[in-house]
Amino acid sequence: MKLINTVTAMLLATVLGACAHHDNVRTANNGEHYVKLASDTKEGAGEEAIRQSDHFCSEQDKKAYVINESIEYVGTMPEEQYLTTINVAKALRNAGGAMWGLGGGKVDDAGAALALGGGVAAESMGQPYELEMTFTCR
Repeated sequence: MKLINTVTAMLLATVLGACAHHDNVRTANNGEHYVKLASDTKEGAGEEAIRQSDHFCSEQDKKAYVINESIEYVGTMPEEQYLTTINVAKALRNAGGAMWGLGGGKVDDAGAALALGGGVAAESMGQPYELEMTFTCR
């Protein structure tokens, strides 16, 4: 019974989270709204900010127009070291996933370990890029 309650709670959290399409948007009285969020990559931060601003404006039957955008690396290690480490972790995760899926019983256990280990390593790196984007809906 406890397992069913846990699964139900996780599914409910997933469904409710999926409905929050612009949860990082902050509105302003002057019509210049902003998105502030963190991500593990610069590209990911930019794509997510655009997605959220587009969704926010589309609910008003308008389009989002970016006024300005800034992104800052706030990680604890030097940025170059972070980029090298995250790329290695993601490569291990991807290679392990391929071995796991295509191993045919020969290397699938090692692939599973690599995939899971690489994924854990990548997730443990956090989200050191902070983006703030100001936009308006027209």
